[in-house]
Amino acid sequence: MMRKFRRNPRVELERIRPATFSGLLKIFFKAFDKRGRLSDVIADPQLVYEAWWPYRFFRRKFGNFKAEYVSVVVATRNNEDTISASLTSIMAQSFRNLQIIVVDDGSTDASPGIIAELCERDPRIRVVTNEMSIGTGASRNLGMRMATGAYLTFQDGDDVSDPTRIERQVIELLRDPAKKVVTCNYVRVNSRRERLEVNEKRVMNCIISMMFPRQDVLDNVGFFREANVSEDSDFFERIKVFFGEGCDTNIFRTLYEAQFREDSSFFSSCENVKITGRRVQFERKKSVVAEWDSLMSQHEQMKQRRVTPYNMAGQLK
Repeated sequence: MMRKFRRNPRVELERIRPATFSGLLKIFFKAFDKRGRLSDVIADPQLVYEAWWPYRFFRRKFGNFKAEYVSVVVATRNNEDTISASLTSIMAQSFRNLQIIVVDDGSTDASPGIIAELCERDPRIRVVTNEMSIGTGASRNLGMRMATGAYLTFQDGDDVSDPTRIERQVIELLRDPAKKVVTCNYVRVNSRRERLEVNEKRVMNCIISMMFPRQDVLDNVGFFREANVSEDSDFFERIKVFFGEGCDTNIFRTLYEAQFREDSSFFSSCENVKITGRRVQFERKKSVVAEWDSLMSQHEQMKQRRVTPYNMAGQLK
């Protein structure tokens, strides 16, 4: 219940009864939630002390630790307006032992040149360029095959990560070896980096932020479906199928910002998209809902050991 409130306090306040009491709370909340700042603090109360300079100093001075490499796979296509900020947010991570693998899926804009400039600044970046677009799932698979880190995670070329995202996820995996996949929370933002409310959700579980022990998962779960919609959620579910309930954990911190773009692969699978200020409403296309229902049916068969969760290269064995 508390997590639901922290994810979107405005919506949860509207559900309080009696309505008169709810109305007073909403008036109070609206008065103090200028530009969503109160909502941000409710979602991440740690922001109050993390903004304090002594905390930042001591964390930077004594909070760093060394661990095996983490590979970060960034699939990108035609993100000339966002790829610099996206990659810079990874380059600036407090966890420094990184292998950054950028898979450019046949971009036709200026982003390849931007990526090349960033490569000259940071030797941790490796780039593979697809001559023609092969899709998000297949591009991530290419990056996963190149990865050599002990842990593997992802980011999209129009998204950015909090500077501590990777460090916090590594710590979580090291703390409990029984955990095989860890995610964080995220928000959708517009081109001005203003936080949005999407289908009455403000802070959500970020599936694409998932981090896992690379070899263990690749050996037993394999790769993404070579699709552009729901391939990350399908991969996440197959990890949970193989390793069992309780193998996943969510760091309840907003450590990832995802760009809202109506022409993105996700929103191209939606219809009746309505944007009112900083609120977005949409419906998933019936064909997409049917496809996900089919995937959920497969996941149930996997749990019953009737279908393998292992995916070699776009197709289940």
